Amino acid sequence: MNALKHQIESLRPAIERPSPWSAPKALYSSEPFGLSRRSPSPSSIDAEGGHCDEVETTTLFLIGAECPFRCSMCDLWQYTSREKTPVGAIPFQLSQVLPRSSSSKRQWLKLYNASNFFDDRSVPKEDLAAIAKFCAPYERVIVENHPRFCDDRMQWFAQNIEGQLEVAMGLETIEPNAMQAMNKGMTLNDFDRAVQCCQRLQIDVRVFVLLHPPGIEREVSTEWTCRTVAYALDRGVRHISIIPVRSGNGWIDTLVDAGHYQIPTLSMVRDLLHGMQEHVGQIANASWIEFDLWGWDQIPGGCPRCRAALKEHLMRCHRTQSFLPWEENGIDCECTV
Repeated sequence: MNALKHQIESLRPAIERPSPWSAPKALYSSEPFGLSRRSPSPSSIDAEGGHCDEVETTTLFLIGAECPFRCSMCDLWQYTSREKTPVGAIPFQLSQVLPRSSSSKRQWLKLYNASNFFDDRSVPKEDLAAIAKFCAPYERVIVENHPRFCDDRMQWFAQNIEGQLEVAMGLETIEPNAMQAMNKGMTLNDFDRAVQCCQRLQIDVRVFVLLHPPGIEREVSTEWTCRTVAYALDRGVRHISIIPVRSGNGWIDTLVDAGHYQIPTLSMVRDLLHGMQEHVGQIANASWIEFDLWGWDQIPGGCPRCRAALKEHLMRCHRTQSFLPWEENGIDCECTV
């Protein structure tokens, strides 16, 4: 395992790591979270006349210590520091972009640190109380965490913020060969225990699922993505984000250069839509599924016409939570890549 860890690290491109004493990047956007029949706005009406509720979301990309695991497909390490996060650094970062208090709710806050929020090396426990104060104005706080870092710190934080805590965890895939190839340091039992722990503490769960992780034959990869989504739904998670594997982390690029792996293409996104119909079925009212459109322009394949149409099609799927096959779009395109 250590040999694989060192190999993964040795393949990383040389970059300058960010300082934990710098202002974090912030992203302000809206996120869909439920279907409703109340007075729909024209921009959110679905095909059946209902509408999608949206919430304003602030996402902060915090800078702290790197995750101790070395997932082969992960590119988040480049946004972390090599050393343990200094005490006081995370509150300092929050102070650069967030007010300390407010009389009105400002919807949701995502504290993404490209690592594990409840790992003391990444977020010192001495800082949790100060961080909780910054979270006071928000109705929901979403943090990233590895399933093996679920302990009393998570419970304390959930009890000391005013809003609802949601923990985002990477399930990635349930395909056995791919799980081994990813070197994630997690079993499905670890994931199940983490979800059960969150549910016992009334903490919501968000899950990341990969489209075409390394270790799965291309011909069956979208089927395994759909099976993984179904697995997460069966465990009652609130939100599932499907993320296509990206290049740029070193390990993936080496596999691509050697001809052992190909980045997922738009044709696989189309196949995914078909698979969702077969494997996922009815989406529970308490759950939400989305295809992550971040980095959409980097997904290879397609032509300008169908790329734009497919993106709009996926956005409609998000709004309606009805994952219709590509053919429903009405675009006649011969692109197969």
